[in-house]
Amino acid sequence: MSKGFKLLLLLLGLAALSWGMYECKYYYSYYADLKDRPWAYSRDENAKLLVGTWQGEFHDPDGVTKTIRLTIAEPVTDEERARKAGRRARKRSGLGSQTDKKRFDGSATVSSHRGREAYKLNGHVRTEDGHQLDVIHFQIDDELQALRKNFTVHSALEGGQWQDDRLTLTLAFTYTTATGSAFSSSADPRYDKKITVRLSRENHEHFATN
Repeated sequence: MSKGFKLLLLLLGLAALSWGMYECKYYYSYYADLKDRPWAYSRDENAKLLVGTWQGEFHDPDGVTKTIRLTIAEPVTDEERARKAGRRARKRSGLGSQTDKKRFDGSATVSSHRGREAYKLNGHVRTEDGHQLDVIHFQIDDELQALRKNFTVHSALEGGQWQDDRLTLTLAFTYTTATGSAFSSSADPRYDKKITVRLSRENHEHFATN
């Protein structure tokens, strides 16, 4: 057997070993998420998860009718999982082993005749199956573009729930003045008003309760 052929076999063996390690890391991460994040991942392509896009309508504390479209993103996308699996481990921690298994991020838009409000959001599920939600924090995507003289969404209170194609949230608000500052008054109940909105998975009928 020539030296060149032996070298070729060695290179092929190293390539196979590297690919095997990549596959192990990728699928270990995936199956760990199936177990730890059942609200975000499922082997069933038709499973109804918290992850996805939801929509609904509500009336803000000023009585303005608004439409909310809310997207909860996958904690780790396939592309991110593949990229992380391909990296050489520098620490003992496994792929994503130290991440917060109950956290989620996303975005939302709220539309009305007054204009469009764009938000980033983050929150946590309270239960292992994810059907009970903790506080969801909303942050205006661009403060310079924030609507003035408007009740903007500040948060969704602890106690939100989702089941199948229905998501129920109770929204709290912050009033933005004409100068862009926040304002509140204990003498006016609008500033402390909470609104319950029932959202449906996109492409399903939705409704709201105020």
